Amino acid sequence: MNLGDWLARGLALTWRYKSLWVFGFLAALGLGGTPNVHGQFWDRTRAPVGLDEALRRWLELNWPLLALALLGLPLAALLVQLVALWGQGALILGSGEAAEGRPPTLRALARRVTARLLRLIGIMALLGAPSFLAGLIVLLGILAGLLLAFTQPTEGLRITTLLVVALGALAFLGCLLLLAGVLHLWSRLALRAALLEDLPWLQALRRGLEVGLRRVGSLLLVWLVLDVGVLGVTAFIVSSLFLIPLLAIGGLVFPAFLRGVAPADPSAFLGFLLFFAILSVGLSLLSRLLLAPVVTFVETTWTLAYRSWVGQPLPSL
Repeated sequence: MNLGDWLARGLALTWRYKSLWVFGFLAALGLGGTPNVHGQFWDRTRAPVGLDEALRRWLELNWPLLALALLGLPLAALLVQLVALWGQGALILGSGEAAEGRPPTLRALARRVTARLLRLIGIMALLGAPSFLAGLIVLLGILAGLLLAFTQPTEGLRITTLLVVALGALAFLGCLLLLAGVLHLWSRLALRAALLEDLPWLQALRRGLEVGLRRVGSLLLVWLVLDVGVLGVTAFIVSSLFLIPLLAIGGLVFPAFLRGVAPADPSAFLGFLLFFAILSVGLSLLSRLLLAPVVTFVETTWTLAYRSWVGQPLPSL
């Protein structure tokens, strides 16, 4: 294994085939949005007298619109994840073609990944189910522990029960993070088995598991360097930079705006919240645009590593 060689070749291919950055942007959508800052300024802001009552009356009149918006948010999040998975698949196929010395064509990649999208969904659904179920069990366990603590007859028993619940929650959360990490690495390999070796999704899962078990040390090193070191650190820095204007608007503009809001008309208040939400989404998309070449580099280098692990030739620099 030569990690430095993979990184150099991945950087060269990323720079040579900039058209793949389009799919890198789509894959970056799955990384999540700009951090939420509402609570950081709302607690420091005093709303005008009567605004709460005006908002309550508005919600009573417009609750179907609110319910539709709340139902649409999960659907929109699911759609974004599907688009990100589609972009990631096209990026894997494109990096595979680039590794073979064939210039990737966007239209051909789009057709190929669309034809294989169901197997990608099957892989991610099956690998995501254990983390979801484990997280649900941990959440229910914490709620049950809190309920048990508050039903204890004495203060000492309540504190002891809360301490046990907290320690248990930390232990289970650690196990949950470990499980999520293992499944993430498995998905890295299974997706490439499904696309680069054109395997059905169940066979791709088995193939990914076989490759991972044979290359545990190399796999962890690539994950630490690429996913944690390169992508994780870069995404944190970019998201932090785009958090600054949101903090400025939330901490400076919003309190001044609230002081001028007429309590009887919450439309201006809701309009400002809509503007803030649109701004947050816009900044999030811009941050994903900046992350597109980084995601392209990471996915390309993962593809080169996978090709090396399964005995496929690497491109010349």
